[in-house]
Amino acid sequence: MENLNKFVTKYKNGDIIYKKGDIQTEFFIINSGKVQIKGGGDDFILITLAKGDFFGEESLNSEQNAAYTVEVIEESDIIKIPYLTLAEMMKQHNDIALKILKKMSEIHIRIQKTLITRTPTAQIVGEQRPAGDAKSEETTSEKIGPNIKAYLVIQRSNRTVPLTKIQTYLGRRDYTTGFVPDIDLTEEDEEKYISRKHAKIFLSEGKFYLSEESGAINGTFLNGNKLDTGIKYEIQNNDEITLCHLSIIFKS
Repeated sequence: MENLNKFVTKYKNGDIIYKKGDIQTEFFIINSGKVQIKGGGDDFILITLAKGDFFGEESLNSEQNAAYTVEVIEESDIIKIPYLTLAEMMKQHNDIALKILKKMSEIHIRIQKTLITRTPTAQIVGEQRPAGDAKSEETTSEKIGPNIKAYLVIQRSNRTVPLTKIQTYLGRRDYTTGFVPDIDLTEEDEEKYISRKHAKIFLSEGKFYLSEESGAINGTFLNGNKLDTGIKYEIQNNDEITLCHLSIIFKS
């Protein structure tokens, strides 16, 4: 623990350490004080953590969004460890890795019990789903008319995906929350560079447009030109869309 003193950060009562949906890159150990883990739109309190407890396990996955909001409820000293430092510690000290796994398992069991008590039919937050069982997010129920044909060809896998919705999200699935984008690029993006909700293709007045979503950190390109986040760009037949490193051809 002495070696971790340089990572100690002080927090005041009411501080938000991070919010649900934030990209997580650090792991936290409570040295003193208390925090509350909150989930859902109503900030329902899932669990209260105190000295010796851990949180921020999302940082163990590249570009993972936080599953919960963490709020300080008592002045706290918290050890905030960057992912690379933690990974090196776990490699060198198996007992640390085992202790973290045991503690995180205990915390998640407590969270699951809280959720089950609150609503027996609720989906358990943080439960990992099998690859074919994740739930898609309903971005829009409006479908493209049969007179308009458009599709994408993903170059790495040569997979062809028709565009069937007025608004279509491209990205990687999130096993923590169960979110799956309309076009799931998880298998093609082995390096995990593409964000969970990376870009959007949408139809407006008979034309297709591409825009990069807020939070996409590794770039979106149209015919080699980098896009500005949130700005729509018209796309036409045979245009090349690149998400980080993954090339996709638009056909219409």
